[in-house]
Amino acid sequence: MRAFVTGAAGFVGSHLTELLLDRGREVFGLILDPRDAGNLTDALAGAHASHLHLVEGDLLEASSLAGVVREIRPDEVYHLAAQPSVRQSTADPAGTFRINVLGTQGLLEAVREASGRPRVLYVGSAEAYGESARLGGPLTEERPLLPVTPYGSSKAAAEQVACRYGAEHGLAVVRVRPFPHTGPRHAPNFVYPDLARQLCEVRAGRCPPRLLVGDLEVRRDLSDVRDVVAAHVLALERGEPGAVYNICCGRTTSVREVLDLLIGLSGLTVEVAVQTDRMRSHELGVLSGNAQALRARTGWVPQISLETTLRDLLSYWQARCGAMERG
Repeated sequence: MRAFVTGAAGFVGSHLTELLLDRGREVFGLILDPRDAGNLTDALAGAHASHLHLVEGDLLEASSLAGVVREIRPDEVYHLAAQPSVRQSTADPAGTFRINVLGTQGLLEAVREASGRPRVLYVGSAEAYGESARLGGPLTEERPLLPVTPYGSSKAAAEQVACRYGAEHGLAVVRVRPFPHTGPRHAPNFVYPDLARQLCEVRAGRCPPRLLVGDLEVRRDLSDVRDVVAAHVLALERGEPGAVYNICCGRTTSVREVLDLLIGLSGLTVEVAVQTDRMRSHELGVLSGNAQALRARTGWVPQISLETTLRDLLSYWQARCGAMERG
């Protein structure tokens, strides 16, 4: 079975690629620049390396993308490529919409034009719920999408594009809305890996024992990236075309609680300094989800504990800091 993965070299995409290879797929990974394939180093050297094919391409180049899809003839398409940062979306909303909305439209048009009818997974975001999170209680898929950031708005708009291609063109599109997730390979421009990176730099003696943080009281339904990609595969295999499914663990944790766990796992004694420039405007105090629809349809349940996730995140950044020292 052939799987086409956009954003294959990204944080989530690399974990998904490894899982698909382990499950016997022939994986074709779309990457923008071969120099950015560091997250796929293990996959390219692993037991299934002969089944991984990296394809250089741009979602915004419609004609070349259509040719790629025609040549691959995928049975499955996992669309993960996106501009994923809320902070970056505020600085560059137009660029975020180009990538997230027009890139999604370009991919789906390429799939529509190609022969065959693969199942398609559109990976959205719980950020699209926005103001709905302020209504209280865990978010279900029926809650309205009322985004409060350019990133959330772009993901909500791209979802509508995915719905249209399903309804008007008969594409078998399944949508998912992952809630926050972290783990090894998560980039330091996101809060949890940034905390882990700072701790590892303190351990390495490259900075004083002082962590710079933003709002520690926000609460997020936080999962492990490896659980999330397992949900992606199950959603595409067993999900109902046209349906949308939350991916979340159903339990919220504050950033302060995550920080305390990371400090405990590191064994360090550090000062914590809150900086106002790390605060986000329109921050949602709580983002809590309900994944009952996904569990009922696919049987998915998260397997990895938060402590394991954070320990692995620390280990990843410890290795990165060690590599920087040797470099």
